Amino acid sequence: MIYINKNTFPFCYVEEKKFEWGEPYEDITPIFNLSIDPKLSDLEYTIEVLGKNNFKNNLLKLHNILVNREENVRIENFNGLITNREILLNRIKTYLDSNSAKISPWDLNYYVCFNENDYLESIENETKRILLFERKEYY
Repeated sequence: MIYINKNTFPFCYVEEKKFEWGEPYEDITPIFNLSIDPKLSDLEYTIEVLGKNNFKNNLLKLHNILVNREENVRIENFNGLITNREILLNRIKTYLDSNSAKISPWDLNYYVCFNENDYLESIENETKRILLFERKEYY
């Protein structure tokens, strides 16, 4: 049986399957919104991907990185100049506020193997576009 779980954001395709020995499990695939203007800068594009798909943890990290002006140190592949920092910060805050009560599928118990960064890397591969997010913990 296949259905769409609308209790998470983004929604997910859920397929009920069984292991060889008969134990049931659910195969869950998030349905990402990747309808984003390709003409945006890498940073703007990343903010749209994060915000439209409820990647709250990475969106909050990006907000903190921009506030502290640490983008050159903490974001791999960042080689741009930020001329509209306040606009970017406001956009991030708008997404954080609008997604605050929404549950991400990777925050549920059945997503023990995948986290936000795993999905972001798969989106990068699918879109052939670099996303600017913190890939490792900053010390």
